[in-house]
Amino acid sequence: MYLSFLKYFLDYIFHAKTRQRLLFLAMGGLFISAASLFILQSGMGGLQDKLMVRSKNVLGHAIIRFHKKEASFVYKVLKELRTKWPKVHFLPEYEIELLLRNNNYISPVMVHAIDTSKGALPTFLKGRHLQELISPFDLSRKVKMQLGDRIGLISPSHVDSFLGDIPRQVTVILDDVMTTDVPEIDIFHCWVRLPLIQNLIRKKDINIIRIYDFIEEEDLKIFLAFHFGKKNLELLTWENQHKTLVQALALENRVMLFLFVVMTILVSLCITSGLLVFIDKIKIDLASFWILGASKKSLERAFMVFLNLVSLGTIIFGLFMAFLFLSFMDYYSFEIMPANFVDRTIPFKMDFKGAFISFIVPYSISLIFSSFSISQFRKQHSHIEEIRSLSS
Repeated sequence: MYLSFLKYFLDYIFHAKTRQRLLFLAMGGLFISAASLFILQSGMGGLQDKLMVRSKNVLGHAIIRFHKKEASFVYKVLKELRTKWPKVHFLPEYEIELLLRNNNYISPVMVHAIDTSKGALPTFLKGRHLQELISPFDLSRKVKMQLGDRIGLISPSHVDSFLGDIPRQVTVILDDVMTTDVPEIDIFHCWVRLPLIQNLIRKKDINIIRIYDFIEEEDLKIFLAFHFGKKNLELLTWENQHKTLVQALALENRVMLFLFVVMTILVSLCITSGLLVFIDKIKIDLASFWILGASKKSLERAFMVFLNLVSLGTIIFGLFMAFLFLSFMDYYSFEIMPANFVDRTIPFKMDFKGAFISFIVPYSISLIFSSFSISQFRKQHSHIEEIRSLSS
């Protein structure tokens, strides 16, 4: 029975002389809503993911910050971590904020003093010789540094009382210049060998173990709490350290989703209008089906199944075409971004979550408005009255 009704509805929409263009417009709106939502989510998700990946390559997925900074305790923790997770890259360092001076130029810097004897250099520094100082290009340009320059690192928090409280200073040579493609890192961070900073602070301290591979936060917390307690150290994931950025990216996604929900509601208003006109055109035919033995509920159910199938088909087709478009753009890698952007091509991220949201949002809204149209038909139309109107 349902098959016959569906065939009738489809034939009427596509072949009848009085077919309603509003329904075609509504179907086109659903197609565009699903496709554009998936494309925009994939583009924004790819850009956001690339930003986070670049930052995590430099700053790590997480850090363990020590309140008890003795090197012996840090190396004990490091040994236990490497035993538990032998394939994960752990790197001990001393992180300190200093002043960098080159002749008359001074800039605040976050110095990462790396213990190169206890592990390989992180990926972004591989192939470079860390003898004394490696600086990002933006920081070097800011203070006019060139390779081979003798640079002063000044610590206002460490002073010598000889001839008054004079801030301690260590002189290093600029060995190499590089870029991380993360602007907030390139303008403010630099890397040196650990003994240089330990000589500056006059202590053999290490205050951080940086974790460059992903480990479940809960597993790491349980392991550290069980072996070392919570008083001497603190675990901070990348997300914990960049809460403002994470919240801003989440807000961006929510605003985008809200705009598309509003757009889909506008499309659904068109669906409602088209359905009300469509139902008015076929009301006599529906009354004829009722006379032939079809119940009113079965007619409404068949019509609802038809609307669901039309919505499903339109949305799935929109997602399929969006996937083809994204695959085409990703394969040919068109450079559509300005030259001052790090990513000249949009790094699309196609995943199940984005496809599911792009499907469920337009489908749910179209389902709600279709149900509303059916309910209006139920209230306003009577098959007996329509038959009487024909006889009169």
